[in-house]
Amino acid sequence: MRWLQTALVGLLALPSAAQAAPQDPQAVNTAIRQALGHIDNSSATLGPMMGAKFMQSCADRLAVTITGVAPFEQAAVHCTSPAWTLYVSVTVDQHATIAVTTRPVAVGQTLQSADVSMQSEPVTSYAGQQVFYDADKLAGATAVMNLPAGMILTTSNIAQPLIVRAGQSVAVNIISGDVQVSLTAIATQAGRVGDTILLTNPSTGKHFTALVTPAGPVVNLAF
Repeated sequence: MRWLQTALVGLLALPSAAQAAPQDPQAVNTAIRQALGHIDNSSATLGPMMGAKFMQSCADRLAVTITGVAPFEQAAVHCTSPAWTLYVSVTVDQHATIAVTTRPVAVGQTLQSADVSMQSEPVTSYAGQQVFYDADKLAGATAVMNLPAGMILTTSNIAQPLIVRAGQSVAVNIISGDVQVSLTAIATQAGRVGDTILLTNPSTGKHFTALVTPAGPVVNLAF
């Protein structure tokens, strides 16, 4: 009888399917970094992967889906056999060449070419802000606050020059597919590059809106 009890204890001690080996976190790390391989001039810091030890070792190749916008993204690591998904935060250390001040600029001062230079900066330093990738687009812009040397220029600390002034007679470019025509209108509102302003057709008295570009107001009928 004792031999039967010993045999039962031995059987109960065998690992069950639920006690299968946990997922190797290093394999998860490798899969995520392979999925991030398309990012140039960057490195990535991955969040904790302790959740892997609660997942059963994947019998298939791990699939990774990256979502979000640099520098803060998320990796969803998928396994089909057994089925599970592990989420890992990803911080991308990516750089871009953007416009910064080369010397202090006082509030209200118009930017000169000597005030601006292009410099490589980490994306994390201006996440969520609109920056400038072309120094030429800052010609005539004014500072809306005191800017120290080395300050990243954004749409919140500089104002681009007025392209159109209220009451001004301007040529408006009308685009419809491959056809372009021009008409003269009166600007009801002032506008900077990127603004949508209201204009009036003096011939009909009708109002319409146009997007202000460096070349002047544009109406694109395709949108």
